[in-house]
This record gives sequence, structure tokens and C-alpha cells, in this order.
Amino acid sequence: MAGQLSRVGASSDGNLHRFLMDQGLGEHRTHFAAKIVAVHGGGRDSPPIVDIQPIVKQMNGAGKSRSHGTVFSIPVTRNIGGDSVIINDPRVGDVGIFSVLDRDHSSAQANDWAEANPGSKRRGSMSDAVYHGPLPRKGDKPKQWIWFKDDGVEIQDRNENTLVGGKGGWKLNGVEIDRDGNIKAPGEVTAKSKGTSVSVSGHKHPSTDKPTPGT
Repeated sequence: MAGQLSRVGASSDGNLHRFLMDQGLGEHRTHFAAKIVAVHGGGRDSPPIVDIQPIVKQMNGAGKSRSHGTVFSIPVTRNIGGDSVIINDPRVGDVGIFSVLDRDHSSAQANDWAEANPGSKRRGSMSDAVYHGPLPRKGDKPKQWIWFKDDGVEIQDRNENTLVGGKGGWKLNGVEIDRDGNIKAPGEVTAKSKGTSVSVSGHKHPSTDKPTPGT
């Protein structure tokens, strides 16, 4: 076939052996990119699994292409150490990198990743993939982030609450806390005295050292 021709003649033994090798290697997957089409579970107590569709289409020797079908129940990795975890679950539409484990791990996955026999004799299958994280796309503008900058760290949520660290200290929504613990607030600061709010900047004192409630 035209797609299998090489510098060696089409009818030579060398080309025949090379064709057989390429066909065998082509059935063994290592890494691939795919789009997430469904997310199951997620959150603090339910690590997610995802259903995916590989984004690089299949193509035969004649140059005809077709899309991959859905690959189901792919586990998602997290940044975990003991009982500490960073939770940032994937969303439908994310495109990421998947690595293929060399044996059928379905039994171990069903056994909460405890030791188990292989689920079948398959090897190098997309069904035994693990999701490692997304590929950044220009069209996906972040709305909340943790940004490690040259001069400090910036954290912002989707409500535009910010925490910014620099040489002078931390700024939390404009409130400055320097490295000596001094606090500067651009807005009003209030506290409570027996359930009644007290203004730090405008409260009044009677003859005692305690502020007057409600001021």
C-alpha cells in the first residue's frame, strides 16, 4: 500500500519485515493526547475518573481518517503526599496528556489500587491509560490561579479575591501585612464587643479602657 512504501523496494524482504515491525509497534501505545468527555466523582472524598476521546484521529494506509471512540474509566492523578492533597479536578472539555501502563490494571483500580492480578492479558492498551494533567490552550483564559512570579506569589479566585506576596510582605485584598507583622488596612476594620460591632478607627472610649459598644 502507498502508505507503507519506503526507500526499500515494495516487494523486498526488508520492506516486508519492516512492515510487520511497524504494524506491531503501532499497536503498542505509550502516551497520547485526549479530550475529556465525562467526569465521574471528584471533590475531597471521591477521586475522579474520566471518559476520554483521543484527539489525533486514526488513519489507514490510503490516507482515510476517522475519529476514535470513547475510552472509559480512566483514573486521574493528584498531587498527594500521605493525607495531604491539592484538589483541582478536571472538567469536561479539558485536553490533556495520558500515559499508558503496560498491563491491564483494571483489577487493581477496582481494588482501590491494592495489589491484584491483571484484569486480562492485554498490553499497551489505551484502556489502561492514566490522566496526568491538561495541555494549556490559548483559548482557555484562566479565571482563578496560583502564579509563581519572579518577585513572589499571586493567588486569585474567580471572585477576584487576591493574595499577593512580595518583598514587603503580603497583600490580601489590599490589606498589607509586612514581614514584622504590622497591618495596614485601606478600608474600615471592625471587631465585636459582647456581640456589638466596634470600629477600630472611629470607636469611642468612656472613662474605662474598653471601647464603647456600637461606636
